[in-house]
Order: sequence, then C-alpha cells, then structure tokens
Amino acid sequence: MSILKRYLRNEKGFTMIEMMVVLIIIAVLIAGGIKFYSGYMENARVTKAKAQISTMQAALDSYYAEKSAYPADVDQLLNAGIRVADDPGDNPFKLEAVDPWGENYEYKVTDTNSYQVYTGYDNVQGQKEYHVVGDGSNGESNPPEVKSTSGD
Repeated sequence: MSILKRYLRNEKGFTMIEMMVVLIIIAVLIAGGIKFYSGYMENARVTKAKAQISTMQAALDSYYAEKSAYPADVDQLLNAGIRVADDPGDNPFKLEAVDPWGENYEYKVTDTNSYQVYTGYDNVQGQKEYHVVGDGSNGESNPPEVKSTSGD
C-alpha cells in the first residue's frame, strides 16, 4: 500500500485552478464564435434582401416601360400580371412578399415617376436598426442599399 501512496503523491495532474482557466478560455472562444456567426447570418439576410429587391425593381422597371408610370399600389401591380408569392415558379415577375426577417416588404410610390421598395419593420421596436431600400425613378432603378431607420 505504501508503494501506491508514493506513486499517487508523485503523480502530476491538473489543479482545479488550471481546469477553471481552461474552461474560461473555451467559454470565451465559444462566445466569440457565436458573435461572429450571428453577424455572418445578418449579412446573409441583407444580401438576400438586396437580391429580392433587385428582382422587384426589374419587374417595376418593366411595368414602367409599358405604362410610363409606376403602379400606385401592390393591387395595381397584381392586376398587371406581376404576382406576389413565396414561390416564384415560372413567372419571372412573381415577387417574394416576405423579407429574410419574416416581415412583409413595403412598397411606396412617391409620385407616378418614382418609388421605394424596402424591408418591413420588425414587430419588436428597436430590434432592426436599418432597412434594405431599393428606389428608382423614370424607369431606372438604383441598386438596393442599407439605410438607417433612425430617420423613420
């Protein structure tokens, strides 16, 4: 038995402090990874919204080319054969109605020659501090961009 005690006394191992330090380092790395991942996902949503708005702008420019005015509202757009849905199918002008955050896109005509399409507001106030906005006038669209909601 004395041999076992001598062996255990000479055995080196990690102390509780060393284990705590390792766990803290792992926790910090995980927290940093989560922050990076959520930022990556938000950038992906913005990119998807820009692509969807660009598709809508192409449809609006086609409408303008035929009618020399932008539709006054979504109903007028629908009556022109440009449908709003989640699955574009085989209609090139079938638009997605829901943005990547799960809110409806907003469409506003400032006059017959200019418009804005933008991502919807969050139900929780202050959660999303920006919109992805696409606008155009006289049949020409500007690339979608991110704008602050603080002015809204």
